Amino acid sequence: MMFYIYISIMLIATTSGQIALKYGISSMGEIPSNIKDGAIFILSALSKPLVIISLALAFIGSLAWISAISKADLSFAYPFSVLSYVFILLISSLILKEHIPLIRWIGVIIIGIGVFLVSRS
Repeated sequence: MMFYIYISIMLIATTSGQIALKYGISSMGEIPSNIKDGAIFILSALSKPLVIISLALAFIGSLAWISAISKADLSFAYPFSVLSYVFILLISSLILKEHIPLIRWIGVIIIGIGVFLVSRS
């Protein structure tokens, strides 16, 4: 039972962190292609509160993942981690208003079926 709690924490933290990161850097534009300006861009991004929150959430997600794989075989646990793809796709569509092509939705449905099958083993 604790395995599923740890996986849930990991998924929530990972998904929330990615959304926070996207919002945190959205106002900055694209990363420059030259090394100097790219480094300045990254240092500037690291000062944004939402980027800092996203890093903290990634750390929390990592701790939950460590806990999850201490409770279950990696071959069983790892497919659950791809559920973050499903959640990111849904949130990207609903909150970020991104256009998601049909083929991507089909891929996520296949991922969901795969995770269901693994969870039944």
